[in-house]
Amino acid sequence: MSVSTRFFLVICAASVVLTASTIDSRASGSRDGLGMRAGMSMGPDQFLIGAQGEFGPIVSSSFFVPSLDFGFDDQTTVIANFDLRWYLLPLPETGIYFYGSAGPTVVLSPDTDIGLSLTAGIHIPMKNHRRYNVELRFGFGDIPDVKIVAALMFGL
Repeated sequence: MSVSTRFFLVICAASVVLTASTIDSRASGSRDGLGMRAGMSMGPDQFLIGAQGEFGPIVSSSFFVPSLDFGFDDQTTVIANFDLRWYLLPLPETGIYFYGSAGPTVVLSPDTDIGLSLTAGIHIPMKNHRRYNVELRFGFGDIPDVKIVAALMFGL
């Protein structure tokens, strides 16, 4: 993937996030949203920026949470995650939830690698269906070993 194509994808992702930030959702309890993320990965050591969505519930109480990250180091990588998320433990009277996710991950660099990601995270609500997500991702296979990522999500 050329540098201009990657730059175009970043601009598209930023446009979607900015559009989503202007939408005011009135649906109570809805978690559908789009957002932007940033973080660090180890193995390879990279700075990450990207976009994330959350849709559902899909099956039972699971939510589909795709994300697309761009990792910057000696080589730029594109990391696509296709997770199912489960909200596990609420903190009473705060709106804060701990969650777990699992799903396949595809890394596009000079080679294409596929693996599995397991995630533990925290969902921190804000006003107007906006929220923060902070997560720790563990990779199995030929994908980043550990990622620490924070996301700012906008409700749809």
